[in-house]
Amino acid sequence: MTEAELDPLAKLLKLANQASSQAIRTDADRSATHDSGQASGHETAGIELALEIEQAAARHLRNSVETARVRGASWQQIGDAFGVSRQAVYKRFGAPETHDSRGEIMNKPIVDLQARTEAVFQMLSEDNYAGVKELMTFSCSRVLTKKKVTAVWNQVVAATGPLTSCTDTVTQTSDGRNVILQQINQLLSGGLVGQTMLNHEAGDWLGRVAYNGSGKITGMLIVSPLEKHNLPF
Repeated sequence: MTEAELDPLAKLLKLANQASSQAIRTDADRSATHDSGQASGHETAGIELALEIEQAAARHLRNSVETARVRGASWQQIGDAFGVSRQAVYKRFGAPETHDSRGEIMNKPIVDLQARTEAVFQMLSEDNYAGVKELMTFSCSRVLTKKKVTAVWNQVVAATGPLTSCTDTVTQTSDGRNVILQQINQLLSGGLVGQTMLNHEAGDWLGRVAYNGSGKITGMLIVSPLEKHNLPF
């Protein structure tokens, strides 16, 4: 696995181990420098490594916030964890993308739509409509009200029992084509659809969630796997 492929926490731990080893070498260098009167040539290595740790920690923090959001945490709850207002934490982690002096995108959250799709149905199984609503666009929440969504989910549970797992989760374009480069396609105006097999105790259902370019829910479907063709999205 390359350095770029490490997840934020794994890279942070790796850098922390490097820092520990470097601290031991620094003590040895300091002793050698004192004896010889000459610099070791590694005077700024600690600063460079500390900057890498700072960047990795920032990525891990952002990843943790995104994970909390996928699991249904509100901006108010995340703000409480930081000890700041929900507006302040949204401005830091949820605001639209900005660009640096070179025109490169900065602080653009990349939403894992497969994980979000599974989280949506898991929240429904836990009677957590509020968490699902938090991920909806305003217009979607006006249509998919708690009463409507809960009624459909209760019918599913009455027919096939509680949800046990989600499998075969994929991200597709609205016409059903698999998305290979999700991070690129997420920027398309047409949006994407997350699809997962809802495995209940006594039967399976096909769950589909439509998203806009910002990863917000614009529609939801629960249908029999036999009815997967000619769906509205």
